[in-house]
Amino acid sequence: MSTTLMIVHGVISILLIVSVLLQFGKGAEAGLLSGGGGESVMSGGQKGNILSKITTVLSILFMANSILLAKIQSSNSSSSLLDGEAPIARPLNSDQTAAPEATEQTEEKAETQAEQK
Repeated sequence: MSTTLMIVHGVISILLIVSVLLQFGKGAEAGLLSGGGGESVMSGGQKGNILSKITTVLSILFMANSILLAKIQSSNSSSSLLDGEAPIARPLNSDQTAAPEATEQTEEKAETQAEQK
């Protein structure tokens, strides 16, 4: 079901993009549909009404499908991969961020220097 809803979501998003691109801007004299014989089929006012209604319906479907997909996904993943892991304590300052091998080497150097004195 989740896969079907994702495919529907993709189709809705493509249709929504197309419907937004077909709309006229404020004061636009030429749009994608206004060329040639398009004027005889629909008048300018009807084109804007139809496209704005289609865009509104598609945007509502897009939001509803997004919420539905989010709810399905959250119910499917009730646990996290990191739930069983113990938290790792990190040093608070940058002096302690050196690798353990490096700190061991500096301790050994300090001990050999102390022995030499």
